[in-house]
Amino acid sequence: MAKKNRIDISRRRFLKAGALATGALAVPSVARGTAQVRGTAPPNRIDREVMSCCQFCQVRCTTLVQVKDEKVVNVYGNPANTWTKGGMCPKGQSLVELAYSPHRLLYPLKREGTEWKRISYAAALDIVAEKILKVREEFPEDYARRVALFAPLWESHESEIVAQMALWMAGFPEICSSGDTCIGNSATALRLCLGGALSTTTVDEALNAQTLVLWGANIAETYPPYIRWIDSAREKGVQVVYVDPRRTPTTNHSDRQIMPRPGTDGALILGLIRVLITEQLYDREYVARHVNGFKELAASADSYTPEKVSRITWVPQEKIVELARMLAKSKRTIIWMGGSLSRVTNAIQTVRAVVALQALTANLSGPGKGIMNMQGGKPGGLEILEEKIRARELRETLQEKFQARDLAGALGFRKVLFGMLQKRVKVLLLNSSYRRYPDANRVRTGIQNVDFVVYRGFFMDEEAQLAHLIIPGTMAFESSGSQYGAQRQVVWRNRAVPPPGETVEDWRFYSDLGKKINKEAFPPVNNPEEIFELVRKNAPTWTGLTLERLKKDPTGISWPCPAEGHPGTLGTLYPDNRFWTDDRKVQLSTPALGPIEWAEPEGSPFGESAEAKAFPLIFTQGKVVQHWQHTYTRWSAYMAQFSEGNYVQVNPQTASGLGLKDGDWAYLETELGKIKARLHLSELILPGVVWTPSYPGGSTPVKENSGVSINTIIPGNWDKVSAQYNGFGCRLTKA
Repeated sequence: MAKKNRIDISRRRFLKAGALATGALAVPSVARGTAQVRGTAPPNRIDREVMSCCQFCQVRCTTLVQVKDEKVVNVYGNPANTWTKGGMCPKGQSLVELAYSPHRLLYPLKREGTEWKRISYAAALDIVAEKILKVREEFPEDYARRVALFAPLWESHESEIVAQMALWMAGFPEICSSGDTCIGNSATALRLCLGGALSTTTVDEALNAQTLVLWGANIAETYPPYIRWIDSAREKGVQVVYVDPRRTPTTNHSDRQIMPRPGTDGALILGLIRVLITEQLYDREYVARHVNGFKELAASADSYTPEKVSRITWVPQEKIVELARMLAKSKRTIIWMGGSLSRVTNAIQTVRAVVALQALTANLSGPGKGIMNMQGGKPGGLEILEEKIRARELRETLQEKFQARDLAGALGFRKVLFGMLQKRVKVLLLNSSYRRYPDANRVRTGIQNVDFVVYRGFFMDEEAQLAHLIIPGTMAFESSGSQYGAQRQVVWRNRAVPPPGETVEDWRFYSDLGKKINKEAFPPVNNPEEIFELVRKNAPTWTGLTLERLKKDPTGISWPCPAEGHPGTLGTLYPDNRFWTDDRKVQLSTPALGPIEWAEPEGSPFGESAEAKAFPLIFTQGKVVQHWQHTYTRWSAYMAQFSEGNYVQVNPQTASGLGLKDGDWAYLETELGKIKARLHLSELILPGVVWTPSYPGGSTPVKENSGVSINTIIPGNWDKVSAQYNGFGCRLTKA
């Protein structure tokens, strides 16, 4: 590695922390060749190779799928992809095993008492349509909130679009998106401050930066193929600062690490801002020309002295001042925000503070500058189409007016959960895991109250066990469609093999359903290409994203792409510091949110709540490289060799007063309950902090991937937009 000061962490500790580091599949602590996999089947032993892409994270690794006798025999990263250079992580590799799993559901199943009866897709579709139409008949004045959807996550962008259209046009606005458990807070804050809910730059601009700050962004484990960009930047002299309360594989790709107490990032940033202001290190000319709300910001930051911030965050005073001065000197800085920033009850304010920090140093627009969000942001085409559908501007395109009752904004998951608990929801279309929400047992109770639950999944998992009707879906190799990624790119996935059994693509199911419940009003779309064109023709930022171009491009095209022949937009989203706000300036003053301030996470042992003090340790959780959270990678036997169910990572100092030693079984307890987990003692985590992976769950036959879903013991704390998953109190006792 070109840089010195490499922090050596043993392979054993990486594995115990959840990092997969084996063979050619994924080596997140190695600089070059990360996650590179090449085709293993000789060309003369396959029938064809098909361009595709992975369904999981927003890296959107494009892949090459090798097919023999109408069966996928191998998948590997496409070396022509500019972003990944052929890299992909083991989650994508596991799709071959999962597609042909003997446990996979292949036919619609209807519950009859305690048994399941196989039925046809046509019969299943008729049942769903009849149930929904019956709700409108039985509740003519009060039907809108009685049908709800946990939106599609896996199949394609077209599936998201057509599912929303099917329900909105029928007058049912209750759609729960993944954002309320993921990046809803950061997206909201970016939209309020800058006008767009997405990354302001792309990862290639890291090569033009002087400083790259990975703020809670554990790239080596969450986005392994992108680690090469960080290493390339360091080789060019870019200083990489990693902010995380744990030392992870990403530590080995950084020059320095700041380790704040979980949930205190906003206080740390306000402390940095105060140093910039009091020492007159901020760009006064830039602030005067491009920023609204500076006076309010200065007033908010004034009390965040280095002494106070050090007490809150546990970061030494001198490191706070040193980092502030370093950022002041850096003329080209990118801050890459991890998903963890968005998953605490003070998250909106924290992300507003990130924007403010970048604004004060004139680092929001231009080469080597900007803010990157872990998931890039929802595509502009989808946002625009959603707005038009809600505003009823697509009447001619959609042929008929649609029901507008209660369409003034879907109120999200909390409203749906309340309706389910009150037994008001009659039909639930369940496309994703309810276990992704906090207080998951309460969510389960709500679903059990629904008269009719339709599950769109792949295995007989916890969601399937709650359903009255299962209509199994297709996996990545069995469907076509577009997907969007962290570099604002749109990529196209080609179908490699036919769907097995009577599995059905999400876009097809919701298109068929939309036609049944909306009749002639629903657009006559019969394939993902036609749905894509419906978006493209109604979204100016997508005009240049023609299917002909997308189907040939191994990288994808980054929007905005306003005209055919336009190359797509890389780098800064806001040329010349002209933001998408009404006056084209950065908005640091938002009346609805008040000043940029910091508050303890809800339930923090350092807060005002006496109850929280009974749980003196700080709870955190996160992803590991071999599993995609609460989903079907748990059914992969290959991944089991790197898994061990529920475990917790704590510092030896944390365990010393509890009578616990490395390898012990312990109870991890919160105010909601407790689970049994294996104890891993490690110097890689701050004392007083507990970390656990989010992947374990029940129902899988693979015992190493099995366990208790961690969200069953996470309290249901929410801020204005999203749920909290970190920063509250917990405790450990010997099992």
